[in-house]
Amino acid sequence: MRITLAALILGLASITPAFADAPKVVASLKPIHSLVAAVMGETGSPELLVTGAASPHTFSLKPSQAASLAEADLVFWVDPTLEGFLVSPMANLAKEDASVPLLHTEGVALLEAREGGIWESHHEDDDHGHRHSDEHEGERKDGRGGETDHKTLDPHFWLDIGNGVTIVTTIEHQLSKAYPELTPIFAENAAAFRDQLLALDTELKAQLAPVSAQPYIVFHDAYQYFEERYELSPAGSVTANPEVRPGARRIADLRQASSAAICIFAEPQFEARILQRLTEDEDVHLGYLDPLGSTLPAGQDHYAATLKALANSITDCLSQ
Repeated sequence: MRITLAALILGLASITPAFADAPKVVASLKPIHSLVAAVMGETGSPELLVTGAASPHTFSLKPSQAASLAEADLVFWVDPTLEGFLVSPMANLAKEDASVPLLHTEGVALLEAREGGIWESHHEDDDHGHRHSDEHEGERKDGRGGETDHKTLDPHFWLDIGNGVTIVTTIEHQLSKAYPELTPIFAENAAAFRDQLLALDTELKAQLAPVSAQPYIVFHDAYQYFEERYELSPAGSVTANPEVRPGARRIADLRQASSAAICIFAEPQFEARILQRLTEDEDVHLGYLDPLGSTLPAGQDHYAATLKALANSITDCLSQ
């Protein structure tokens, strides 16, 4: 009997999945982490850098996270100007092709940052630095010395679910290249997740259609991709840089704009006091939006949950 059990154990060991040694993968933000986790599935869990309600605009790496980056086979992130804390670490990765900045992925639909009028400028005097280059107009710095041009793009591309579908395919290809023995698993997971996202897109379009013409103001101009996808009617943003308080002139302009708005949306990561001043009119309601889904649990379900939360907040506030 002992010999039989030993043989059985050895036999089971021989069919142990090839991913017994979990892939070493890191993701910067919760939405990106979610997309990566969905494709990886049962093969392992990517490490998340910006956890909880932390903002990438002010984030600093812990020594343990820096060590994980150094050992990672793949690091999925957005772009140097959104995650400035990653620029130096990306330049010093042990593996030359480990860095995967997703903003300029082929097939991703990019939007220029809104400027002028009620939309603030995003140029050099803006510390938030939404400064990007289009892949067709010049390479931007990716931590390895590329050059940038002067084209300003909005980096919050994941809020267009169509871009999310495209990124899932990119993640699948990058993971398969790094771990070719797991390609069938990544392909199956990616296909299933893309189908889920397309179904969610149909659901969100139906949910948001009744309020699409209602004007509103956001705290931080981070929702353009979501707004374009679902044909919403934003009237402006309080700031382009969430770390800089708007001046008196800006507040006066916003007061005028808010007279036509039904809702003003704050964000959980930032001071909402100024928004309360803009909602003194009882006909203007205060709501909350979170482009990172920072208060939602990280994991495979996070990306869909973030988009659903945005849709729910917008419909709830604009339906009052």
